[in-house]
Amino acid sequence: MLNRLLKFGLLSMVGAALALPLAASAEAATVQAMAAEAPATPAAATAPAAGAAAVAGPEQKPVVRRAKSAPKVNRDPQVYLFRGLANVFSLGMDDMSKELRAQGVQNEVLNHANWPRIAAEITAKYKADPKGTRPIILIGHSLGANAVLVMSQQLVRNGVPVDLVVTFDPTTSGPITPGVRRYLNLYQSNNGWSSALDVPAGAGKRVVNSDVRKRTDIKAQLSHFDIDKNRVLHQQVVAEIVRLTGARPKQPKLQPKAQPKTGTM
Repeated sequence: MLNRLLKFGLLSMVGAALALPLAASAEAATVQAMAAEAPATPAAATAPAAGAAAVAGPEQKPVVRRAKSAPKVNRDPQVYLFRGLANVFSLGMDDMSKELRAQGVQNEVLNHANWPRIAAEITAKYKADPKGTRPIILIGHSLGANAVLVMSQQLVRNGVPVDLVVTFDPTTSGPITPGVRRYLNLYQSNNGWSSALDVPAGAGKRVVNSDVRKRTDIKAQLSHFDIDKNRVLHQQVVAEIVRLTGARPKQPKLQPKAQPKTGTM
């Protein structure tokens, strides 16, 4: 009986000794499993240790993106002046051409019969470069004035907008075309040749008829054959064309000063 009790006690002690490491091992496995299932804690959320100084990262500057500027368009204004009958009675167009060139506006002077060819050239340029071929400006005297009225209508039919049509004493009242931004008609109501332009309903200020006979800024007695040469009218038209084209007067070239010759001893 005593032997049995001793054996039972010895087995209990051995079992207890074996059970302790098994329990510790099971607890460690449980802790590892729980750690594996728990979501990872972000490093930024971990509180710094007591007494440790917080180290700030480099300051992030906001990124400022500059808007892309629109590409610059190299404009090629189309400015044409048309003489009247036989190129004899409209030499004021030549004078105005020189005045425009002095202001930096390239232009061309032609006879009124050349308008179909010029209209075709302008149309081709505009189709190739719509933004660059602007503004389109047409000026004419007498039959040349009649020509630019028909020419502007043809251009608009071809899909080409016209910015300004200037007529000196036209012998017809139209046609007036919706695709033309502005008409300026300089005429005399009492010379027996010229005519005011028709102003269609709704045209508003798009068509301007300026009767030279009623203007106080023009003192000279004008006729159909010299209205195109009047300086006051030239200044008005040139100023408007310079504004539309954004031209700048050509600056005269400065000649270098001659060095004084030094005499020899």
